Amino acid sequence: MKEQIIEKLREKTFPDLKFFLQDEVLDNVLAVLEELLVEEKKDFEDFLKIENKDIKFDDLEWEDDDNLNLLWSILNHFESVESNEKIRKIIEDFMPKLQDFWNEVTYSKPYFEKIVYMRENLKLDKEQKKILDDTIRAYKVRWINLSEEKQAELKEINKELWKLSEKFDNNLVDAEKEFEYVIKDFEVIKELPKEVLDATKKAYVEKFSEDSGWLFDSDPTSFWAIMKYCSSSKIREDFEKFDYTTASFGKFDNREIILKMLQLKDKKAKILWFKNYAELSLDSKMAKKPEKVFDFILSIFEKAKKKAKKEKKELLEYFDLKEIETYDFAYYTRKLRDEKYKVDEQEIKKYFEFENVLNYLHRFIEKFYSIKIKEVEVESYHKDVRVYEIYKDSELIAYYFLDAFYRKGKRPGAWADTLRSKDYFPEKKVPVVLNVCNFFRVEDWKTTLLKSDVETLFHEFWHALHEMLSESKYSSLSWFNVEWDFVELPSQLMECWVTYKKSLVKLWKHFETGEVFPEDLIKKMKELKWFMTWHFVARQNQLALLDMFLHSDKVPETVEELDKKTIEIVNKYWLVKRNEDYKMYTSFWHIFGWGYSAWYYSYMWAEILEADVFARIKKMWAFSSKTWEKLLKTIIWQGSRKKAEDLFFDFMWREVDNKAFLKRYSLK
Repeated sequence: MKEQIIEKLREKTFPDLKFFLQDEVLDNVLAVLEELLVEEKKDFEDFLKIENKDIKFDDLEWEDDDNLNLLWSILNHFESVESNEKIRKIIEDFMPKLQDFWNEVTYSKPYFEKIVYMRENLKLDKEQKKILDDTIRAYKVRWINLSEEKQAELKEINKELWKLSEKFDNNLVDAEKEFEYVIKDFEVIKELPKEVLDATKKAYVEKFSEDSGWLFDSDPTSFWAIMKYCSSSKIREDFEKFDYTTASFGKFDNREIILKMLQLKDKKAKILWFKNYAELSLDSKMAKKPEKVFDFILSIFEKAKKKAKKEKKELLEYFDLKEIETYDFAYYTRKLRDEKYKVDEQEIKKYFEFENVLNYLHRFIEKFYSIKIKEVEVESYHKDVRVYEIYKDSELIAYYFLDAFYRKGKRPGAWADTLRSKDYFPEKKVPVVLNVCNFFRVEDWKTTLLKSDVETLFHEFWHALHEMLSESKYSSLSWFNVEWDFVELPSQLMECWVTYKKSLVKLWKHFETGEVFPEDLIKKMKELKWFMTWHFVARQNQLALLDMFLHSDKVPETVEELDKKTIEIVNKYWLVKRNEDYKMYTSFWHIFGWGYSAWYYSYMWAEILEADVFARIKKMWAFSSKTWEKLLKTIIWQGSRKKAEDLFFDFMWREVDNKAFLKRYSLK
């Protein structure tokens, strides 16, 4: 079986993911990983033995052990979408060994000296210089000349942080998996979308063998259906409480894990001569310093507060309320939009049928980027997975797959990633790029998406496209290595085409009648495009500030201090006071599970860049091939071959201006 696994990894086509999920394969995977790691260690040792006078840039190919990277990436992908105890155990057993090797390379002075020699003595092209410069800078940030004792301490911190992050992830998935909520009173949920009622009724019948109720779980679509359409304030409160207390108590309590992570990150930063972890994190970002991030967020927050008061007042007056609770906001906002402004999101949803949306997205990209997206029949790890071949100039440039729909036990959210990176040495590799989403699937009928779901699909596909269309032959200069407070610019930009008027006319058709998007509805959507946006802006700012304060302030010594600190930050920078049981930080996956520590602000930062760019694109005409060609050549193709500020300047011919962003949200 081990030989068969290796043979499967060597295949140049799309990976046989169904094969790798078999029990017999998983029983042998750990042994294969260990053998591949031994090979990679030998490659590293052989590289260090090369005489400087004989060294070539392509000798760095030792870093690209395709088999090890691919197998490890597949396992980690399964852990996110098809997790089970066997996969978790493999990752848990192998990761410390892999981390030991990564630490060895990361703090290898002989390796660093070889890289410096190559940069100073070899004849290199611009890309090769950039790769070596980035590597040298990373070693200097890590203080390669630290004592062996300090390096050993850093290595242990890195290993422990990974273990804690993995445990955080598992607790979050398991806590969400356990959530179930039964509703028996149809009157309070009668306004919920039919597909949600049908699915929750089916779930109830399957579990209890009778049909007197509806069974809800942590499906995000069902959750938001309750928050927007359930008439019972008590039920909405229960659902919100689940949301902000997930993984904060019992066997899946993440609080001790988070406290330990904060302490270790702070310790790591100080060993590396930074004041705090925020300084270490921002050293490689556009923002550079925590002070700049705080100034940026707080200036927006102050403007958002003014709009917040106005919009909250409208809700209170329209519904004759004395106050509005946090769990009531989505409900009354939806009712106000439906009743006063006559815009029903369930009616809009009928124009966003999944197959039509996916088809338009692909044809749209094909037209403007001269690529071909071809779906191929591949039996994968789940029936919902769709696999594509991406061609440019008749050449296969990437494999891409989409896992679009929610399943119980699947990690929440949406993301893009790679299983196999692109590189040209020792031979050309076809990258494997993926998108994962958690849309609500309608069984036995057409699936329609919320506008926000469509924006998510466009957003994540653009991340994938950013990787697939990167012109560099080196994966280390791809999308994933762009400064992280810039990397969201292209993906957020793509969302703009969902509700841009010319897109609405061209794209959206009623899933039953085939009617094009009505002109009067387009007008209303335009008027309400930023309806109640203070909530989103203030929420993003609050999360960014929580992240920055946790990683720049003195780290709490106990869980109780951590609870107190987080609620103080939230209440200082939120518009409605929260009670002490509010512990959303225990499920703040971005910063404790995905590595966004001290850079959650990047979403808002990138949106300012995106708003500025899209304003220019509209002037150039959003459907002009010349516009798309310029965007491709100046930003998408480039990957990380240039600094982020240079990429922005190449498209805009000036520095960033926040006027378009402030206008978008009516912030003055």
